[in-house]
Amino acid sequence: KEDTGEAISKWAKGVMSAVAGDANIDTKTFNFEQPVPIPAYLLALAVGDLASKDLSPRCRIWSEPCTLKAAADEFHQTELFLKTAEDITSMPYAWKRYDLLVLPGSFPYGGMENPCLTFVTPTLLAGDGSLVCVVAHEIAHSWTGNLVTNKTWGHFWLNEGWTTWLQRRIMNKIENVPHDMDLDAIGGAQFLEQDIEMLDKSMTSLYLKLGDDDPDESYSRVPYEKGFHLLYALERMVGEEVFLELVEAYLKKFAYGTVTSEEFRNFCIGFWKDSNPDAYTKVKNFDWDEWMYGTGMPPLPEFNKSLAEAAEALAAAWVAFDCNEEGGGVSEPSVDISDWTSAQKVCFLNKLVQNDGSGKLKKLKISTLKLMQMRYCFQESKNAEILFRYCMLAVQSEDEGIYPIVVRFITSQGRMKYIRPLYRAMFGSTTGEGREIAVETFLKNKDFYHPIASKMIAYDMTKGQDGGLMGKIKSALSDNYFGVTPVAVGVAAAAALGALSLLRSKK
Repeated sequence: KEDTGEAISKWAKGVMSAVAGDANIDTKTFNFEQPVPIPAYLLALAVGDLASKDLSPRCRIWSEPCTLKAAADEFHQTELFLKTAEDITSMPYAWKRYDLLVLPGSFPYGGMENPCLTFVTPTLLAGDGSLVCVVAHEIAHSWTGNLVTNKTWGHFWLNEGWTTWLQRRIMNKIENVPHDMDLDAIGGAQFLEQDIEMLDKSMTSLYLKLGDDDPDESYSRVPYEKGFHLLYALERMVGEEVFLELVEAYLKKFAYGTVTSEEFRNFCIGFWKDSNPDAYTKVKNFDWDEWMYGTGMPPLPEFNKSLAEAAEALAAAWVAFDCNEEGGGVSEPSVDISDWTSAQKVCFLNKLVQNDGSGKLKKLKISTLKLMQMRYCFQESKNAEILFRYCMLAVQSEDEGIYPIVVRFITSQGRMKYIRPLYRAMFGSTTGEGREIAVETFLKNKDFYHPIASKMIAYDMTKGQDGGLMGKIKSALSDNYFGVTPVAVGVAAAAALGALSLLRSKK
């Protein structure tokens, strides 16, 4: 517990991952106190031309003045998310305040769960609240990650797998839509499969032996989605009500401390030994070693697909129409999706973006894409998840007409979840134009991106390439991107945003 006071420029305000104390307006000195012990990576500071609006007595939104109204409208359910998490975990929120700070567009992650002050990307501002699940995710970290923390980054899945599980529980309880949790998990499993196909096999186990490797290069959906599925498998095995008993006990036992994969396993096996013989036997016989140390895709449950069926059927109809020869009798699909949820639209696009079963990405005819755009207007979507997936589909289908939209999208924001796959897709284009646009766009905008994002895009585009291309990209970049230690890159990244919390990757 320590007070800190820092003087800043007169035009600026300072915020921190702590509870604000007195501020001296004349000297622009702000004081903060964090009475709850935190690991070093959760220390965060931000300074800028900031305005704020209260969302509830303990929740506030911070942003640049021009963004404040949109952000306050988008995140108006924050207090409800917080209360719902308290209900699910049966534990009160420990950090007194929960504020949100909307960062500039170059912020490379969806969010960062700094105690008392979550950082979020402006790509969440869809205008209809359809992407607020990221806020639910960061709120969930207040229990799973911040209160109970993985002991080392090799056990990162204990932070992110648990948080993904709790995030989906929060959203399911609030939206009160049967099987909505399964719909979100289906989408997560689809992208987990894509990551596992792309990653080195050693990077697809839950427990990671990082060694001296750059942890940014091993970052993927594996700890999130594979970790979620381990917990979801346990929940389905013993039942939801019984599993919630373990959730509460786990959080209380390891609160304000760290935990390893082995400690978690031993806790689970011993938890029901005296109180529930059936659950004890099931958990003891659970294949822990394969789940935690095995590589590749985990065994997936039989999802309830009642919400996904219509989306998957429509995707199949478009593929059938695309494969149909002229005069073959297959009509253009005419299903109206205007009343579909964003999650259903994402599910539809996910099925189209997936590979065709032979390991190759689906490619639709340009004429098919034009009809789809006329019917659904995906290119104009304000939902970044929808726009991203449609851009991916169009790029992998070699639709060069999409390139101006892709370039505008990847240069107006720097979230790595979107920009890295799109750069890779354009760079991998067989026409040559896509590769040239990818390289030139990156070189023009490298200083806009966060240093970690620039480093990883450069890594994606130079890995396995000839020396000429490697040299062209390297010559335009400083040593911050090549040939320095991960610690040096991390420090440069933190300084760029004035946030020490960015020393590790986020969803």
